[in-house]
Amino acid sequence: MQPVWLTTSDGARLFGRFYQGGSKPFCLCLHGLTRNSRDFEDFAPLLAERGHPVLALDMRGRGESEYARDPAHYSLDTYHRDCLGWLDQFQIRRAVWIGSSMGGGISMMAGALTPERVSGLILNDIAPEVDPEGVANIRKIAGKGQPIRTWADAAQRCRDVNAHVHPLETSDAFWRAFARRTHRQMGPESFRSDYDPAVLASISGEISTEKRWKAFDLLQKIPTLLVRGAQSELVTREILERMLTRKPNLDWVEVPDTGHTPLLTESVASDAIINWFVRTKFSP
Repeated sequence: MQPVWLTTSDGARLFGRFYQGGSKPFCLCLHGLTRNSRDFEDFAPLLAERGHPVLALDMRGRGESEYARDPAHYSLDTYHRDCLGWLDQFQIRRAVWIGSSMGGGISMMAGALTPERVSGLILNDIAPEVDPEGVANIRKIAGKGQPIRTWADAAQRCRDVNAHVHPLETSDAFWRAFARRTHRQMGPESFRSDYDPAVLASISGEISTEKRWKAFDLLQKIPTLLVRGAQSELVTREILERMLTRKPNLDWVEVPDTGHTPLLTESVASDAIINWFVRTKFSP
């Protein structure tokens, strides 16, 4: 993994992790609302080993990237422009955009507005419409909790919040690794989630559901794979059926015993993604 940096047109300093691959389609990995590029530290090497160069990003306000000077910049429009800036810096015309939750929303926006920059889409448990009850449940826990004073506290916090998402993961090692991906140590007994709390305001829908569906309808010619957690709080089976009705050529896979969002390293998910890459013909 090679750490890389981008200074945007408005002066923001952003961080990414580049995994050198071969000549296969370039992949851009985008995380969810409160996560960061470390979400892909196990998944990205799987693609790189198979010849795909991979760039996993810390969006503004997350991980090593600079916090936004104006919280209004925590928007899909801004994230989309930042991603295009990254592709320009790497001199990449088209990429496969792989987005988890919010990252999938950015990816769908890219496919609708700048299809010439998108060779394919992998949407990790996200759809043009999400179950409002699931969003409400996320609101209840996002940014909440007791002070975290040790890495063990952070691991327990991650387990408390996410055990229903990964019910089969019971080892302490898994949750310690989860904590190190999602938290940052600030002092001897001071830890916090690794994002700017101001990003939570963007959990409100900035684009109407109707407009998101219209954008989704523009993806007909873009190869797209949906990875859905079988116990997803956001992408219900009914929403999946609507996606298939609107886009009959949508490929999809369901990851058992998993909620929102899959890790993409589950064997069902990774096998489906690798097979999708093998059989899909991407535009040059």
